[in-house]
Amino acid sequence: MKRCPKCNRTYQTDTQKFCTHDGGALFVVDPESETVQFDSSKVRDAVAKPTTRDLAEQKPAGFDPEATVVSAPRDESSTTTVISRNTRDIALSQATRTQEPPPAPPTGASSGAISPHQTSAPLPPPISTTSGPIPPPQTSDPLLATQAAMGPSVTSAPLPPPQARQAQPSQPLAAPRPPKKSKLPLVLGILAVLLVLGIGVVVAAYLVVVRPMLAERELERPAASEPTQTNPSLPTSATPTDVPKPAEEPPPYSPPADAVQFENAKDNLEGKLLENYIDFSFYYPNRWVKVPSTGNFITVERRLPPDFTQENFAAAPWYSSDESTFDDAFFRKLAEKDDVAFAKKFPEYRKVSEGPTKVGVYDAYEFRFEATSRGTDKGDITLWGREIFFPPRQGEKTGLKLLILTTSLAPELKNIDDVGQKGELPMLLESFRFGKK
Repeated sequence: MKRCPKCNRTYQTDTQKFCTHDGGALFVVDPESETVQFDSSKVRDAVAKPTTRDLAEQKPAGFDPEATVVSAPRDESSTTTVISRNTRDIALSQATRTQEPPPAPPTGASSGAISPHQTSAPLPPPISTTSGPIPPPQTSDPLLATQAAMGPSVTSAPLPPPQARQAQPSQPLAAPRPPKKSKLPLVLGILAVLLVLGIGVVVAAYLVVVRPMLAERELERPAASEPTQTNPSLPTSATPTDVPKPAEEPPPYSPPADAVQFENAKDNLEGKLLENYIDFSFYYPNRWVKVPSTGNFITVERRLPPDFTQENFAAAPWYSSDESTFDDAFFRKLAEKDDVAFAKKFPEYRKVSEGPTKVGVYDAYEFRFEATSRGTDKGDITLWGREIFFPPRQGEKTGLKLLILTTSLAPELKNIDDVGQKGELPMLLESFRFGKK
């Protein structure tokens, strides 16, 4: 029987060496004797030996926490051959390193086989050296410094020294590819050649084909008669058909079927009308009526029964007692006189516009106006008017003026611009002609 000196636990197995509770070294106890005497030095030496718990608290540098091994006391008399580390050749250092022989098994109470109740088996002792840890070499190369710090456990292939690695020649870079040539100059050259060839073909075709054809046509063309030289100071004789008509004479008018022609005549004229007689003519619709007037050559009107005016057309002479040029300033004075008279005759009168105009092919001068008649049987009626002045014919001092009056009772008319353009008045203006037929 064996007893633990620390916890006094007893074990019946004689082959057990350590206490399974606290790891203390067991000693043999005679169960028949009441008092057991033993050497306290042996117990003290056994107790002083380190246990696995003590080893856990005293971890040497580079201790592996997985290796819980109790090493035997070092025998100072034994010598261990230690080979210094060669940092340049790790493989050679590992090959020449001698392994320390395993320690002798403990004597006395610690000898014997391991008890089957023991929870852990002793591990092989760590390799110790007398020279102590070798400091890593001082080098500027980070690879060598890392290798030296890791120690002999590094199993990678040895690296060449910095001098060898620096002297190693660098691999030459691949030769750069030559830049790809652009095809633009080739394309431009081809286009230039084609252009020159095309121009050459066109020139050759002109010289070979077109030019001979033009020469043949020039020979076939009859010679033109040379113009006769005439004396510009002598008038040339001409037939009546060669005399051009005046530019002011319009072409003949083709009247509609319901049109009635008016042609001015001296019959039944007297006073100023007879003295300032002018030949003219026009067509008007047959549903219009003539209105008697002592100051006009003719007055015709389109009426709304019983006697409301829709469109009115009148022709009268104007005359000048002195020699004057019939320009715009002259006609402006004539229009000013009639403008004052109309303002006294028509209620709410105002002049709208004034200036040169044309009636067919004839040049003229006109002014336009409007007025309003309120409270009639047809309600408020708007009146629009135009007075047109024609200059005298060649060699005369008397001219003709046309007075056109329209009202809002004509459904086609909406404003002053419609006068003479819409309704039935356009027939009278288009058919107006000076002279006799």
